[in-house]
Amino acid sequence: MLKLFISKSVELDAKELTVLAILNGLFSNKQDYLTISISGIAYNLTKRWIDIRNKDRRLYNNIKSAIQSLADRKIIKILDQSGDNYIISNEGLEINTEKEKFTVVELWEMQKIFLDSNKPFNVFVFFVNLIGTINNKTKEWHMSQDDMAALWGASKRTVNDYLEQLENMGLIYVYRHRKRRANGTYQKLNN
Repeated sequence: MLKLFISKSVELDAKELTVLAILNGLFSNKQDYLTISISGIAYNLTKRWIDIRNKDRRLYNNIKSAIQSLADRKIIKILDQSGDNYIISNEGLEINTEKEKFTVVELWEMQKIFLDSNKPFNVFVFFVNLIGTINNKTKEWHMSQDDMAALWGASKRTVNDYLEQLENMGLIYVYRHRKRRANGTYQKLNN
């Protein structure tokens, strides 16, 4: 399975983070550059070829604007371009796992989100943030929805919606504690 390494040291928006994750997963340190197209990135996101004339136009435009934004911010370096085809330098694509904090997700997880979510870019970033807080040894995580909303700049309603979507996709499991106090009321615990 293809693993995507996502650096925690660079502040990225949802589209930039998603495209950079794909580029990171596809690049090879055996070559000095990566040859890719917008359609190729979209295929890796969705496991299907997109139709930019109809329903996939927004996805296409989001990928294109993310590539341009990453280049403008000097996070990636475009060596050559012909239309929607790019040759991108490997500079900036590799994560130094010895020196940087990072999160690892698998390509199939990203594809599941892009196939089943109503806001795939935002849900993917939420998923990356969530996975980045999970204890690697116990595979557990404890954080209230209020804390997630404050930390990741979302409303509690959005957090709840994204958790529900990820749970329905089978990417996370949310344990909902129903322990009663002695007086019969429920004790409030984190998810």
